[in-house]
Amino acid sequence: MRNTVGLVLAAALSALPLFSQTPVEGGKVFDDLSERRGKEIRESRRLAQQELAPQSGRFASPDIAIALDFSAYLISIARITAVQLPAGDSAPRTRISFHVEQMLRGASDVADFVVESRWTPNRPAEEESSLGAIQVGNFRGTVLDKSEPKEGDRYILGYSLDYGDGKTVFVPSAINIQDPSQGPLISDVYHFLKMESVAAAGYEPFLEALDNAAPWIRDVAVHRLSYSDACNTSPACEKRFLAAVSRQLQSKVPDERMEAIAWLVWIDSVSRSQSVQKRWSDGIPILPDSVIRQFLSAAIDDPNVYIGDEGFERREMFDFQRSGKPGECIQIVPALRKSAHWIGAEHSRAYGLLTADFPFTSTISCLPAQKPQGR
Repeated sequence: MRNTVGLVLAAALSALPLFSQTPVEGGKVFDDLSERRGKEIRESRRLAQQELAPQSGRFASPDIAIALDFSAYLISIARITAVQLPAGDSAPRTRISFHVEQMLRGASDVADFVVESRWTPNRPAEEESSLGAIQVGNFRGTVLDKSEPKEGDRYILGYSLDYGDGKTVFVPSAINIQDPSQGPLISDVYHFLKMESVAAAGYEPFLEALDNAAPWIRDVAVHRLSYSDACNTSPACEKRFLAAVSRQLQSKVPDERMEAIAWLVWIDSVSRSQSVQKRWSDGIPILPDSVIRQFLSAAIDDPNVYIGDEGFERREMFDFQRSGKPGECIQIVPALRKSAHWIGAEHSRAYGLLTADFPFTSTISCLPAQKPQGR
């Protein structure tokens, strides 16, 4: 089966020419940039992002995917029974009381609970625009934070009964059933839950989900398969998974090629976190480390330069996380397709080898210093 997988990989990579970039050790690697060249690079990236923009909404993951991604979350249809608006410092947030009408996933004796919301009457516009970036409490703003909760309204909720503050339930996922525009998403949720139920007897439904029309279902399927011991010991699963990634990287839809890079990054994270424990010799079996690196290298030459930048940054970080020395730092400027390394604290962790007015974004990562012996 390894020979068959190798043939699939070779065929995929033949359509994605490889690119090699050797990291530079410190120095003034980023200094050879003329004003004209800088303008050309910025314009090419603007056009590349413009190509991705029309379908970006379809590829954005809905917050319900957070709960569906992790089987420990309960999912139910619940109705609002009361809404308590903020009351000064003693109760700074809106509190929404829910009653569970139907469990869609999991079982619980708790039928009534309270959820905190950041929705308030007459909220300032700047606060409204920032709700999508919330990273505490409800992960990011859900519909419960963005629109007025009304008594009697029904929602699909993904939640945990692990009361972090001892009073309110943690809800990272919500769909407003009253919103007619959510009909297709609600259908996808029911489809996923049915697929998940069937998958309890085997991983095959998640393999089939790699071909689903909904990007977020494909993404969750990748996550589930990466943690499946049965899939990781099956040559057939490995072959089909590899074929799906190869197909995605060669898609004519640029957003799908970007999605494939996100899959590679996810698989890489699973590989690094579990290889020692699982005793994998070349990373996760369904997509070995050596294959991940080849795919990332091939993505660098994507016709969309923004996707190529992403491939370059991820490939450089892939190498650094495996071969970097204790205390070593790397700075990557994707738009220039350049990276530089140094060891020690002589450079700022904020700007590295660059100045605050450098015209392109960069990524800096440092490995921890080697621990003293005996500790």
